[in-house]
Amino acid sequence: MTQLSERRTVGDREFQYSEIQLKIFRDRYAHDGEQYPHEAWQRVARAVAENEKSEEERRVWAERFLDLLWGFRYVPGGRINHAMGTGAGVTAQNCYVIPSPEDSRQGIMKALNEWVEIQSRGGGVGINMSTLRPRGEFVRGVNGTSSGPVNWAQPFAFISKNVIIQGGSRRGAAMIMLNDDHPDIFEFIHAKETPGVLEGCNISVCISDAFMEAVKNDGDWDLKFNGKVYRTIKARQLWDEICEAAWRSAEPGVYFLERANKEANSGYFETLIATNPCGEQPLGPYGACLLGAFNLDAFMVEEADGRWRFDFDTFRKYIPYAVRFNDNVIDLSNYPLPECRESQQRIRRMGIGVMGLADCLLRMQVRYGSDESVAFTEAVFRTLRDEAYRASVELAKERGPFPAFAPAYLDRPFIKRLPEEIREGIRKYGIRNCYLLTQAPTGTTSLLAGVNSGIEPYFDFDYLRSDRTGQYSVTSRWADLYYSPNRPEWLVAANDITPEDHVRVQAAAQRYNDSSISKTVNAPHWHTVDDVKRLYMLAYDSGLKSISYYRDGSRQEQVLYHKSSAAAKPPEPVDPDEAIRAAQELLARHRRPVRRRLPDERQSITHKFRVGEQEGYMTVGLFEDGTPGELFINVSKQGSTVSGLMDTVAMLTSYALQYGVPLTELASKLKNTRFEPSGPTNNPKIPIATSIVDYVFRWLELKFGGAEAAAQPTLIPPEQLANPTGVDPHANAVPSGIGCPDCGGVLFYAEGCLLCRNCGYNKCG
Repeated sequence: MTQLSERRTVGDREFQYSEIQLKIFRDRYAHDGEQYPHEAWQRVARAVAENEKSEEERRVWAERFLDLLWGFRYVPGGRINHAMGTGAGVTAQNCYVIPSPEDSRQGIMKALNEWVEIQSRGGGVGINMSTLRPRGEFVRGVNGTSSGPVNWAQPFAFISKNVIIQGGSRRGAAMIMLNDDHPDIFEFIHAKETPGVLEGCNISVCISDAFMEAVKNDGDWDLKFNGKVYRTIKARQLWDEICEAAWRSAEPGVYFLERANKEANSGYFETLIATNPCGEQPLGPYGACLLGAFNLDAFMVEEADGRWRFDFDTFRKYIPYAVRFNDNVIDLSNYPLPECRESQQRIRRMGIGVMGLADCLLRMQVRYGSDESVAFTEAVFRTLRDEAYRASVELAKERGPFPAFAPAYLDRPFIKRLPEEIREGIRKYGIRNCYLLTQAPTGTTSLLAGVNSGIEPYFDFDYLRSDRTGQYSVTSRWADLYYSPNRPEWLVAANDITPEDHVRVQAAAQRYNDSSISKTVNAPHWHTVDDVKRLYMLAYDSGLKSISYYRDGSRQEQVLYHKSSAAAKPPEPVDPDEAIRAAQELLARHRRPVRRRLPDERQSITHKFRVGEQEGYMTVGLFEDGTPGELFINVSKQGSTVSGLMDTVAMLTSYALQYGVPLTELASKLKNTRFEPSGPTNNPKIPIATSIVDYVFRWLELKFGGAEAAAQPTLIPPEQLANPTGVDPHANAVPSGIGCPDCGGVLFYAEGCLLCRNCGYNKCG
């Protein structure tokens, strides 16, 4: 993919490594002085062969596994490369899903602890937060209200982005999901449009078949929790906002979870609840999966006439090697939790996929998305499916089937579509692995192998990549021809491909894949919201389990950047208003904010406060002109949830102030946030606070914003409130500014509790 930098000879073989390949290998996967990938292949092959029974079998299979890995023929998931043969206490499994948290503080903390444990040992992890009650719902045990799943998800995302460095090589990878009927679904789908919210994780909406039918029929859709309907909307309203959010900020993705469960090989004994970080692997509670991909470009053969063909016979030869390789890793892997080990040993799930599909199509001069490309994709994935399942049956003869195997396995939809001779083998011997196939994105590992990622088309043929190792140029062998006036019609990149092209190729792969596919539609900047709607609906109608969308430039930071203006030129004709809007957005993206740093010695103000029964201190560091530039909040015991959340709020506020966000803007968004602790304060100008955050930002606005109106939110005068009893038993009550969870009226503070004059609600009752 880039200019050659080094050649190495090992025995009778010569390897050629580019600068990028060596940079990635040495940064991510090298162990104990390794400098070249072929050194790691030997380490990994020997380590994985240790699972064989005898010394002779270990020697034979070490040679076969080395043959499998040699020349990037098969590229194991990054966690396998990082773990096998190193002695490190990290996991070789790529991804996990933990159970949805119990709807309690203890349940959430348990889930957070499991989240940290998995990520700290190198695993990506997903979670579905739909078990948490919606924002503002009464919490009887503490006489408070719930913060809702979006707020509770924030510490999970923060840990992934800012705390965990997996195995010393990468930030934590995470997925947070919410069901399509949760009352907080609108807040969830727009959450990442606000900087700092849920950064460090991917988010997806779990979509049901019933919801999709309601969208198609313009039907009603109930948002509910624990059987209680909170709101009824038109399904298309939610659908439109999902698509608009994806167009605006590249998230959320959509995952058709009900379809995945209907198709699941394990559907007779487990329920899939969420996916791994990139969405290709739906899993049940504590489920795990290990990944690997065949480099399809390594199986291309040049004929005497200069044409290229795919060598299916050689491809078939190596598939059983990959199945046995992964099955060994299941037994050899470390696991972050005993429940994860138990789940994986019971199911023995693996996910073999491919990389370099676009390279093969280009060598064969086949246009991505054409009928010929779809036929080739089907042939590759059908071959992979059949040979992988045959190999797993053979392993079952030798080692026994996966422990959860039962005759009901043969009745699962995917298994029913297998060739009859494979089904007969399963019927007779069982099968070693419940799942065998997954199409992962292979982003870093495909760069390591020198081919394009997964089943994606090329993003561009000369582009910039920016990641934690730095920014560097990636130039394909096709670049000169692509940018020439004589570019052939089959030479296409992502901006040349329609949404239909993307979906057709993904659907061809999904038909022969027992799990799912990570596929992002990299779309040009001028795509519209209607394009997203069309894409997502087509994905559903084509039988896909998931789809993700990224419109170029929809985030301030992205991994891949076009270098050529030709690749970014929109098609004709161009709507003038749309062109002006696009130009304005482009200018805004390149107007980078500048951080204003505080002097090393600065003035500060410390303020003591009390909210309810909680005391605390806030310290405001000042710029030289006396305006606030940093915030520290000290409450509760260090290490507690409240303390950690306040630290996060203070840190984000400090960065926002230093990057020029007006204090009044911050206060307008964060005043009146409602969660415990709340209640009366020791400040006569702010007698009641709905939370510590509410108090902090009202005090900051009073102190530095010059707005007297900020002291207390506008309240409904008592005389304007209805009193159904005709008698006011709380004539001396103080208005709180907090809304009643039953009727929406203002709660009043009286007799040591919050009371509603309108409907009679009593928080303590």
